[in-house]
Amino acid sequence: MPDFAAILPGSLLSRMVRCNKPGCQYCEKGKGKGHGPIWILSVSLGNRRVRQLPIPRELRKEVGQSLRAFAQTQKLLKQIAAANLELLKERKQRQ
Repeated sequence: MPDFAAILPGSLLSRMVRCNKPGCQYCEKGKGKGHGPIWILSVSLGNRRVRQLPIPRELRKEVGQSLRAFAQTQKLLKQIAAANLELLKERKQRQ
C-alpha cells in the first residue's frame, strides 16, 4: 500500500495560456502558442463540481506520483473487494 499521506485523486492537465497583452511575443495572433505549459490538478468534487488547482512546475513530478498512488490504491481495494465477495458467496452456500 502506498503512503496515505501521498495520495491525491484527480488528473494532471497541461495548458498553454494567453495573457493577451499587446506585443507579447508568446501570445501574438497566428505566431505565438501562449505561455506555459502550466500544470493544473483537476479534482471532481461530485455534484458536477470540479476544483482546479495550479501546480508549480517543481511539484509536478510529486503530484504525478501521488495520482499514480491513488490509482494503485483503488486497484488494490477493488481486488480486495472481489476476494471478499467470493468469500461471502462461499459462506452463503455453506448455510
